[in-house]
Amino acid sequence: MTLLMRDQENIEKGRTEGIEQGENRYALLTQKLLQEKRYDAIGRIGVDKGYRQELYREYHIL
Repeated sequence: MTLLMRDQENIEKGRTEGIEQGENRYALLTQKLLQEKRYDAIGRIGVDKGYRQELYREYHIL
């Protein structure tokens, strides 16, 4: 295995882990919004990244 191949594998592994973490954060935020019946916010977080980040901070989802 060359260094380039190892680096490419590590990049792919990091990308996969990052996607999984992002999906988990999004799911947790959605659950919290559903519990509080904030249905309008659920629709908005899908299209407004800034608002989504704001809610991550509000609910302490890091």
